[in-house]
Amino acid sequence: MADRKFLLAAVCAGLVLLGAGAARADYEAGQRAWDAGRHAEAVAQWRAAARADDSRAMLGLGRAHIWGLGARQDYVEAYKWLDLAAGRGNATAAARRDALAIEMTARERAEARRLAGAWRPAGKPAAEKAAKKKPAAAPKSAKRKPASERPAAKRKPAKRKPAPVRKAAKRKPVSAQKAAKPKPAAGKQARQTAEQKRLDLLWPAGKEFQDCDFCPQMVVVPAGSFTMGGEAAAPRHRVTIPRRFAVSKYEITFAEWDACVNAGGCRGHRAGDRNWGRGRRPAIFIDWRDARAYVRWLRKFLGQPYRLLSEAEWEYAARAGTQTAYPWGAAAGRERANCRGCGGHWDGRKTASVGSHPPNAFGLHDMNGNVREWVQDCWHASHRGAPADGSARTAGVDCRKRVLRGGSWRDIPWDIRSASRQSAGWKDRNSKTGFRIALTLEP
Repeated sequence: MADRKFLLAAVCAGLVLLGAGAARADYEAGQRAWDAGRHAEAVAQWRAAARADDSRAMLGLGRAHIWGLGARQDYVEAYKWLDLAAGRGNATAAARRDALAIEMTARERAEARRLAGAWRPAGKPAAEKAAKKKPAAAPKSAKRKPASERPAAKRKPAKRKPAPVRKAAKRKPVSAQKAAKPKPAAGKQARQTAEQKRLDLLWPAGKEFQDCDFCPQMVVVPAGSFTMGGEAAAPRHRVTIPRRFAVSKYEITFAEWDACVNAGGCRGHRAGDRNWGRGRRPAIFIDWRDARAYVRWLRKFLGQPYRLLSEAEWEYAARAGTQTAYPWGAAAGRERANCRGCGGHWDGRKTASVGSHPPNAFGLHDMNGNVREWVQDCWHASHRGAPADGSARTAGVDCRKRVLRGGSWRDIPWDIRSASRQSAGWKDRNSKTGFRIALTLEP
């Protein structure tokens, strides 16, 4: 008998290992198909792996439904798969699920959770546990004697209770009645406070994330206020950034740009590199239209509101809470940035790989120097009339001329200050110009 039990346990363990191996093979086959652009084939492979309870396949299915690649774009279905994967300990899926929840209504989230709760892996039907349970034995009823053998019960006359005296309800004075009613403004404020707390948990300042393997690394920048402008960028004025947003940790690199071109985006522009190298060097020979094409491609591919920064957002992110000429102090110093006269290996000769210099207090690298960065705004000679809410200035002038911020490897220290501004035609491409991007996190 013991031998039979041991043999049965060994067979069961072998079947479990065999199933896990098949699930791993299906997931890896799906990943290869996805990388090759065969999205429908990848989704089919991942569905097979998900039926064997593979959390990585569930994460892949969630992504496919978010982007509408190989499967219909369906946030409810995407949330379901991400929630299932998160429930199996997949931290990446949990983060994506929480980010997706912002774009969904409460009813959609509830439906997705219902679907996730009803889903079962292959071979584990929902009624499996119920079938294993033995029905509870019905209690034995005591045998009742026939009526002829039972003694006659003595009936006592029922006592009627007197009807209770109803007291007249005391009405509150009109002043008290008005005070008891909750004010609509107070309820709205409570809802806003709860939503703010939820966003604080979901998008804390400094949080880093990356939406795909070839996407830029992003950093959450908090809301806040600052004084914009400087010695040559007048008039100085107060600006409030009302909502948190995310900014690419580094300037957009050649690796990220080439991924866009290889996928059929970015206007097919194979930007030159002057034989300095590609990979993690910032993409150069990029005009304003090219930068816009990159964010349009990223928005379409990921379904997320990527965009260029406004000029005010750029300066707020560059200053990172400081009011000095540079994020690190009043003087340019040595080897703090890449410019002509900043010291260091690349001094005035060429671009440096992104991240070669220390970040500012927000965790952003190379905001000052390396390459000039396109922003959304049309060029105005001064800040006169600039909005105080951090939005871009896109009207009132000829927008064929756009704003560049941050200075470059070829500029002197004065031109890489946080307040420094430059302009160029929107079709200008040169070795000193690149860009970085932003992502809207709050509607």
